[in-house]
Amino acid sequence: MKNKKALVVVGIAVIAVGLLISAGMQNATGENMTVAQALAANSRGENPGFIQIESKVDNDTIKYDSTVPILKFELTDGKNRLPVVYRDVMPDNFESGYPVIVEGRFDEKGVLQADKLLVKCPSKYEEEKVAPGAAPGEKIKK
Repeated sequence: MKNKKALVVVGIAVIAVGLLISAGMQNATGENMTVAQALAANSRGENPGFIQIESKVDNDTIKYDSTVPILKFELTDGKNRLPVVYRDVMPDNFESGYPVIVEGRFDEKGVLQADKLLVKCPSKYEEEKVAPGAAPGEKIKK
């Protein structure tokens, strides 16, 4: 009898831990959205929850206070603008004009409160240009 009760308790504990892990994973992996999709969902009163957006930063909107630290800027897709607040140290290559990946949630004012800010470095992902007829690994001479 005691073994059955212990087995039931262990089973319930395992299920509870599984549900907690599942809920945590849903919060940790946000839905990928564009600037336009995120703004549209927020303006309709939908709360998209934790989202991830890859876009460009409007360099004219960057405001950084290193004493706090707090970084405010706007993401843009060329047509739409999405205000973002990131409460951490500004990444070194943030102002270089590279695309960024922002993860976070909207606050009640429609500002994306970023938990994570990653700057993409295109040079690491672009293929080297090779002259026509050149041997593999031979770069274009400038």
